Amino acid sequence: DSIPPLPENWNRCHAYNERKRRYCRQMPVQTGQFVDKNQPRYCGNHRHLLDEWLSKNHHRCEIIVPDDAINTNKSKRPRTDSPNTEIKNGKQRKKKDRGKRVPCPIDPSHFIFESAIARHVLVCPAVKERQEVAGKDYYSEGINLGGFGGMGSLCQECPNESSVRDLEKARKLAYSILRVFHRIFLGSDGSVCMMDELDADENSSKLSDQELQNITEKEIYDALSEVDLSQVEEGISDVTPSPSSTELHDNEPGAKHGKSSGRLTHAIAKHRIKAGGPRHLRQIASILGHVRQRGLISKSRSNDGKNPLIVEMGAGRGMTGLVVAGSTGASLGNNIDNDPSPRVNLHLVERSGTRGKAETKIRTAEGKHSKEDCLRLDLVDVTRVKCDLAHVNMSTALPSQLRSSSSKTVVVAKHLCGAGTDIALKSLRGIRTIDGCIMATCCHGLCSWNEYVGRDCFLRLFCSELGGLAIFGENEFNLLKRWTSASVLEDSHVSEAGSRTSTDENETKEEHYTENVEGEKGRYPSIFTVVKDLGLACGGKGLGRACQRLIDFGRCEYMRNDLFAPDSQSDDKCFNVGILHYVSRDVTPQNALLLASRN
Repeated sequence: DSIPPLPENWNRCHAYNERKRRYCRQMPVQTGQFVDKNQPRYCGNHRHLLDEWLSKNHHRCEIIVPDDAINTNKSKRPRTDSPNTEIKNGKQRKKKDRGKRVPCPIDPSHFIFESAIARHVLVCPAVKERQEVAGKDYYSEGINLGGFGGMGSLCQECPNESSVRDLEKARKLAYSILRVFHRIFLGSDGSVCMMDELDADENSSKLSDQELQNITEKEIYDALSEVDLSQVEEGISDVTPSPSSTELHDNEPGAKHGKSSGRLTHAIAKHRIKAGGPRHLRQIASILGHVRQRGLISKSRSNDGKNPLIVEMGAGRGMTGLVVAGSTGASLGNNIDNDPSPRVNLHLVERSGTRGKAETKIRTAEGKHSKEDCLRLDLVDVTRVKCDLAHVNMSTALPSQLRSSSSKTVVVAKHLCGAGTDIALKSLRGIRTIDGCIMATCCHGLCSWNEYVGRDCFLRLFCSELGGLAIFGENEFNLLKRWTSASVLEDSHVSEAGSRTSTDENETKEEHYTENVEGEKGRYPSIFTVVKDLGLACGGKGLGRACQRLIDFGRCEYMRNDLFAPDSQSDDKCFNVGILHYVSRDVTPQNALLLASRN
């Protein structure tokens, strides 16, 4: 598609983002070199595009300085219009060539000059931070890496090459994915089958190619029930709302400004909690609703005085955990006559620092409450564990009540990207006092076979009569995970050449899009090529969503059979594990929720 013209009076970066189908919204950097009235202006991230433009238009020599680029600071310091010169001690001299800017080898989030790498690694702030983290009691290098299960096998014909580059093998994998998905999620009883219920001799395992081709995208999406409890938490209705009654769009009154008659929205606005906008607020509210529906909101402390514990994995600013902990505090506050000093412990696990954290909201919450409040932040004690989930020993990092079954412990996560979900689940192994685990998954294209906890499940599914594949390993998983990105395309279609085109203004609802994984583009057959070749009615979007759900199903099986497996058949600590859509896909296409709680 051709690049649209700049919006009227556009004063931002002129770089066009083809994936988002809009121009970059960053402010451009000021430069003294203007060779044309129509010269584009770019932000720091797209500064290289200006160099390319200048190289193509080097024959132009007129120097023009627009009005908005004039320096209003009346300094007597001389200025230079040459990018290769600098001012020092009042004199203009040629700049020293320091090479191009490259990501820091210690912390790729910032850039340095190539010539300064050796000196920078000695003083990089990230080195000191890592040394501080490595000195913590809970730090254990790579303790949660490695996933769970066997690694499968590579194609014996070409062990050093991808076994899925051949289109014929991609076709077989697509049919296998649909056959396995149909058996698990589209069974005759309408419920999701567990691994021990699957039988390769069932009729569903012998679906013909024509029957697989006729499976529609709607059937694949509707295979999971959609239970949006956000309106229940808002107090708008007293029963579980239907999906059609819970649509929240940005053009509705009050949506863009965060105004709503809901009690949770009112409480969040009162405490000035940065929930991330109406869509994220809707998701947090529904997650909170499922935590409450599963009986994980404590109404009182344990008999031995242990406080309830809320743990948020990959917390970021920690707003999801803050809302769940605040709601638990409100529940305890309603029972204040029986417990005069109720408290809730909130632990946030996040590897990097961030602004606007939950801790700030808790520190300023004193005195801002009433009996009617659905959030009691003044009753929350927060602790932040700044460490990568791959290296944190949760048994050591979290307080002593993890070793006590008398207190209620709940683990939550919202959009813990890719392999982060698998690492978070593995970090919980060996902890037998968890009462519930609620995780919203996303970015399945960033998963890793090495870290995936459902490897045994996949090997049993695909290397059986049901799956019909002779081998399954990292190569097949890499293709399957790459196909998941097609599920987040909104109203898209594929041209004859197999490239994506779209007429929708907003390609995705959120910044969770992982189709063009670095280093993998062009290595594997396109999902749209395979769908067109096989004539699948579900399209790339349906097949991609089926891949997503199978990855999540493997995680559910890990929770059911390994992470939260009972010690014996008579053990009363059995967990009820499930998966559902917690909001509609109009709110976010990444709308799957993994749930596990004690029966």
